[in-house]
Amino acid sequence: MERPLRHLALLLGLLAWAAAAATGAAAQPACEPSNLATQITLFCMPDMPTAPCCEPVVASVDLGGGVPCLCRVAAQPQLVLARLNASHLLALYTACGGLRTGGAHLAAACQ
Repeated sequence: MERPLRHLALLLGLLAWAAAAATGAAAQPACEPSNLATQITLFCMPDMPTAPCCEPVVASVDLGGGVPCLCRVAAQPQLVLARLNASHLLALYTACGGLRTGGAHLAAACQ
């Protein structure tokens, strides 16, 4: 029962994000580190890529402004408390099939 609720929560979050983007929220940056970090904290564990985890991780890079967005997400307090850092997120991004390549180069971008 818990798994369908997580999927529903993720779906609602993504729909809200898509609706905000579609309604001309151009004044807001594409990267929303706090929202993405909250989703990642809820659904991700190091070295365990799942669909609910992959969606915000891949979106932070491929849709949210590139690696600088991922670095900003990794610096959020909730991820620091969950012991997830930029290296974990980049490993998850690669395991989730993110579009960008060059993991070592990407990791250096957050230093």
